[in-house]
Amino acid sequence: MIAASYFTARTAAGFLQAVGWFGVVFFGLCLVAILFQLFRRGPTVTIDELGVLDRRLGIGPIPWQDISSVSVTQIKRQRFIALWLRNEDDYLSRVPAWRRKLVQANRAMGFSPFCIAFTGLTPGLDEAYARFRARVPERAGV
Repeated sequence: MIAASYFTARTAAGFLQAVGWFGVVFFGLCLVAILFQLFRRGPTVTIDELGVLDRRLGIGPIPWQDISSVSVTQIKRQRFIALWLRNEDDYLSRVPAWRRKLVQANRAMGFSPFCIAFTGLTPGLDEAYARFRARVPERAGV
């Protein structure tokens, strides 16, 4: 996609050229994020006796006592574990500013700002959800 965007940026004019350069930047940043995830060492998500840590969220560990409930959220065929925190604003203040906008969009759609995807992770979502349910209640009405 970077190459196609670059080709468009170099050969087109006007609006299409701008779209091409936008694509070069956007897909270039996506490549950096993918490479960062690919070469990251250690577990992505840790669920232990102290709480949960999802390194992708960038908010640090979440102790069990801060999680009021959990639920499974689904968008199309993608399922997530939604964490409903007692002191959300505390954790939201730790989220980078650019990501805070995405989190607010989750809230506006009725989702938890803190959703954990388990696609490609071991154990999968069902086993991880069972671990959560052993510690915290399921969110009512979901």
